[in-house]
Amino acid sequence: MIRLEHVSKTFGGPAAVHAVRDVSLEIAPGEIFGIIGYSGAGKSTLVRCMNLLEEPTCGRVTVDGQVLVDIPQPGEKADSQQGRGAIRMPQAQLREMRKKIGMIFQQFNLMPSRTVAGNVAFPLKGSGLSKEAVSAKVTELLELVGLPDKAEAYPSQLSGGQKQRVAIARALANDPKVLLCDEATSALDPQTTQSILRLIKEINQKTGITVVVITHEMAVVKEICHRVAVMDGGRVVEEGTVYDVFSSPREEVTRSFIATTSNLSKVEELIEANDPMVALEPGELIIRLSYGRSNVREATISEISRRFHVDVSILYSNMEILDGAPLGGVVAKVSGEQITGAMAYLSERDVVVEVLKRG
Repeated sequence: MIRLEHVSKTFGGPAAVHAVRDVSLEIAPGEIFGIIGYSGAGKSTLVRCMNLLEEPTCGRVTVDGQVLVDIPQPGEKADSQQGRGAIRMPQAQLREMRKKIGMIFQQFNLMPSRTVAGNVAFPLKGSGLSKEAVSAKVTELLELVGLPDKAEAYPSQLSGGQKQRVAIARALANDPKVLLCDEATSALDPQTTQSILRLIKEINQKTGITVVVITHEMAVVKEICHRVAVMDGGRVVEEGTVYDVFSSPREEVTRSFIATTSNLSKVEELIEANDPMVALEPGELIIRLSYGRSNVREATISEISRRFHVDVSILYSNMEILDGAPLGGVVAKVSGEQITGAMAYLSERDVVVEVLKRG
């Protein structure tokens, strides 16, 4: 549905800012795709390149099989004697194309002087639909987002979550094939965030719309995304299914994001602070065990206690379901004469073993 090929975006001036650097991505129809990064990573600029709110400095953007823009890389060899110039979709065609790409933002961007119904109906202005058809469409959309009784209310009378639901309804008015969500839950409390994420997921399942989620919160990615790209310094440094990225992160920036969603990393703070909770006797270890699809259901800790006569004291544990598959981990204090054999046994069972501290 969306293909980015070697897309870069540089903002000029005395001190040029390379916001996006040579990004290539493919997002499948009907997918919920997450793009995560810290502030300044380039993720919002990248998503604005998808609908040409920002024109890339170079690279090709294709949406639903149509090339929106194709700008040669600096110094790119010409395809012919005349050379290859930039290709841009004509403005009139681009405006029509943008109707198929809905977008929601962190600050909702509702018009305060219009009712909820007026805000939702606004994108249908000039659509050629009759007044009755527009009214029916607005009613249908408000039903979809769970606000059928708020049609005549004004934005000032709504909560933050309700405002975002109105913004989602407005973004869906032209039956788009793509929904871009730029930090759409950042201004909401955790409970409201969960309800908005569930709504986006339900809309994706009901309509098959392709969703791109821009966020700096790994919990958002974990909740609804199928695949994720991690951005750092304008580049995509890691990409894959949410499960694969969570279970086997390759980059330090990815590991730092994942640490924010699990209590297993708290032990490192305790170790650094020499907390009594992690004090060890000679021969004791603190280990972190990471489980995946194949072994999360196995009683491996009980097994090593029986087989290798080791004592295991669990300090932290975490188990969750990501995209329908289990993923878990344990931090434990271990003692006994056969610790080495116990850890070798765990590794044979495809449990990832990390030694965090030795007594």
